[in-house]
Amino acid sequence: MHLHWLYLKNDLMLKNKVILLLVVYLIPFVLFAQTSSYDMVSQMGRGINLGNVFSAPVEGNWAAAVEEQYFIDVAAAGFTNVRIPIDFFGARTTGDTSGYSSTAGTAGNYSGTSADYVVSSVYLDRIQQVIDWSLNQGLVTILDFHGSTLKSEFIYTFDSGESEYTHPTSAKRAADNEKFRAIWTQVADRFKNHSENLLFEVINEPYFHMSKTDMDTLNTDILAIIRASGVSNGTRNVIITGGTSASHEAPLQIEPSIISSDSYLIATFHYYQPFNFTSSSADSRDNESWGTVQEKDLLTTRFDEVFTWATNNNIPVFLGEFGADNTGGYKYSTGDLNTISGNATGFSDGGPDNASRVEFHRFVAEQAINRGFSFAAWDSGPKSNKTIHKRTDSPSTVNFNISAFSVNTYEPKSTNISTVVDTSIWVEDVKDALLSSGTWPLCYGPNADPIIRNPDFECGYDSDWNLNVLSGSSATLSDSGSIEAYNGAVAAKISVETSLGYNKVSLENSVFTNDLNGKTISLNCFAKADGATSIKFQVKTIYTNGTTSYLTSPVLSLQTVYSAYQYTFDLTDPTISIQVKVLLGNQTGTYYFDDFETTITDTESLSTANYELDNRMVLYPNPSMNFVNVKLLSLEKNIKNIKIIDLNGRLVAEYHPKSANYFKINTTKLVNGMYLIQVTTSDNEVLRHKKIVVAREY
Repeated sequence: MHLHWLYLKNDLMLKNKVILLLVVYLIPFVLFAQTSSYDMVSQMGRGINLGNVFSAPVEGNWAAAVEEQYFIDVAAAGFTNVRIPIDFFGARTTGDTSGYSSTAGTAGNYSGTSADYVVSSVYLDRIQQVIDWSLNQGLVTILDFHGSTLKSEFIYTFDSGESEYTHPTSAKRAADNEKFRAIWTQVADRFKNHSENLLFEVINEPYFHMSKTDMDTLNTDILAIIRASGVSNGTRNVIITGGTSASHEAPLQIEPSIISSDSYLIATFHYYQPFNFTSSSADSRDNESWGTVQEKDLLTTRFDEVFTWATNNNIPVFLGEFGADNTGGYKYSTGDLNTISGNATGFSDGGPDNASRVEFHRFVAEQAINRGFSFAAWDSGPKSNKTIHKRTDSPSTVNFNISAFSVNTYEPKSTNISTVVDTSIWVEDVKDALLSSGTWPLCYGPNADPIIRNPDFECGYDSDWNLNVLSGSSATLSDSGSIEAYNGAVAAKISVETSLGYNKVSLENSVFTNDLNGKTISLNCFAKADGATSIKFQVKTIYTNGTTSYLTSPVLSLQTVYSAYQYTFDLTDPTISIQVKVLLGNQTGTYYFDDFETTITDTESLSTANYELDNRMVLYPNPSMNFVNVKLLSLEKNIKNIKIIDLNGRLVAEYHPKSANYFKINTTKLVNGMYLIQVTTSDNEVLRHKKIVVAREY
């Protein structure tokens, strides 16, 4: 028995040595796993902010204290990142800097050290608990240095227009800088062993108050602190921005040498423009609708500016905040719908109309994803003015007395639980607008019709549609109601009372701006009429030489029940824009239209014979249920254009991703089957790959 035990003991010792050696061998690979900044942004995808929780004076002051269930909800909905705004100033960190002079030339009088500024260990414990809850759900998690006391104690000190301004050569400025850097030293040390899926964001929205020079210095110093802390922080992805007066311009101000000296950086900006719409529940801001061609063009122009800069500087982008106020407006203090204009909270009974709020979230998300940006929409809980996730009720007062709070204790403010506006977890239409998995009308989502906006009228019978009535004719445009719709809840109803010719009354969609030279366009819709007998399709085309032409279909006879109608036309000259119209003024009566659709086909041959396996790019997952990633294996090439082609040679989808060397294609609108893919690279090399298989079940 003793001999047997000896053999067993020796065997166990040998196995333990082997295990120990394996652990020692593997540890470096575990601790120093490296995810590039571009891959991390791709992994981040679509996310949401845990707003008004840790950026408040005390957790539970502005929004409900957070519970683990929140992160379970977020992951289950389909979001893949959470940004957690956190304030480390105020009573959370020792060291009052207010006693130091803020006047010029007093920096030499500063007598403090970094040891004076100690972050509460219990507060860090709570932050770590919440971060771990998020990481445990597989969410990329952003620790964002944020908050009202951060502004008053640090950011505002750089702005000569603020009462907190301190001179750059003052003792107060020296103390404030020391405190900020001391906090980041402690935060970096606390989380240096955490997963690479935890990201750091140096500072929130400094650009309204801090100059380019100020931010370049701050970014350089904090990056040095993070990298020096070692372990995972050596290659942890860090989110930075620059100093300027406008959010979308901020990343463009980052010094290029900072970017080139660190391979694990992500640029960020926020987008709340126009403020009169996104903050329209405030009395002073009353633009409650959004979504005109001009408004969307302005947004895309600004996003393109960020994209071009990011491409030129080889840095990916994270859209850290965007959003619009709740419809009707909420009182910040109670969460009740405000019905009294001009009250102390600053909210009226206004706010954006719901369709505009949904479309703003959808369009911003779409434009971000189409450019390869990840994003986190701003959500500040059910009792704020911007709500997406309906967390448990917030307390009845904003101005919570924090005098009892100390750095040695941490106690979230208890909340008074009450009934939320409804029992659902999410504001569903906004959530769906942010996620590719949502179900929305065809005017929503990345696979919207390429030419016609709001083609099925489900976003409103007069959204992106206009009835043009010339002098001498009379007609009205209205909602058909669900009974008269061909599909869904809405169709366009046009009543023509006076008839003077086809072109005297026309239903017109928004102008589509693009060069479609060499394309064949197929225009389709369902229509019927009571009393009226015929229509014509017309396409207004403006060419690059400044001339205008009108491509008009033959007369199309209408029935009293819905029937399908089609007009196919070729564009052989370079264009600036096209506009789809329906001419219906030749007879009086009532017309109904629903489910417009356009299909774009290259007039050039799309022969399937040329498609073979191309090892210069990879497609995954393949077969695809909801999406497929297209990635070039060469890091020196970017994707310029992607075409999806069916086995009949018909172009079914086309993308201009403006991304790096990869792009994620949403395949939810493709029917099950096999497709071919053609990719044009940034140097105009054409890659063809056979095949993509789309299968909802396998």
